Amino acid sequence: MRNATVAALIYEFLFDVYRLIDAERGHNEWLPDEHGVVREAFYHSYISCWEWSTSMLEEVGATKTLRLPHTKQDPNRSSPYSYPLMNLDQCRVADFSGFETFDNYCYAMFTFYQLIGQTSGREDEVNLAVRSPQFLETVASKDDVFLIEDIHCVKFRRDRFEEKVMTRWREMQHRIFRRKDCA
Repeated sequence: MRNATVAALIYEFLFDVYRLIDAERGHNEWLPDEHGVVREAFYHSYISCWEWSTSMLEEVGATKTLRLPHTKQDPNRSSPYSYPLMNLDQCRVADFSGFETFDNYCYAMFTFYQLIGQTSGREDEVNLAVRSPQFLETVASKDDVFLIEDIHCVKFRRDRFEEKVMTRWREMQHRIFRRKDCA
């Protein structure tokens, strides 16, 4: 069994946040953080792949949720806005070893699978144009749920994903992304 690290998947999620912030630059909201500093916000639109990935990014300290000013917020629902706390270089060298568990890997890979479905046009083909430049080296070549056909074509192996990730996913009593010492 070959698995990408949770850290490599975290990097991909943060890369995606920056990619989407850049793509929506003319339409992004600018909201005050907890100190009143106005931040360009990432809006996950309550779409699961981005909602789940930003919750992981917040858990590891890579992003922070922005509370909506002047609105009564449902205490059972997180704000859809967040902003990065670290840049991609900081994320690349950050120590996420406290999150390297198989359950967290399954949680992250399940989320990544949703992201691939949201961002890829062809069935089971990863849209490399929206992945980080290090995706091939740090994720696809390290994980047996991916098949690298060439540097321009990476396929997602659904059968391997089902066997490895979804088998564990269905067994998990609590599907929570958390630090090892909280398990």
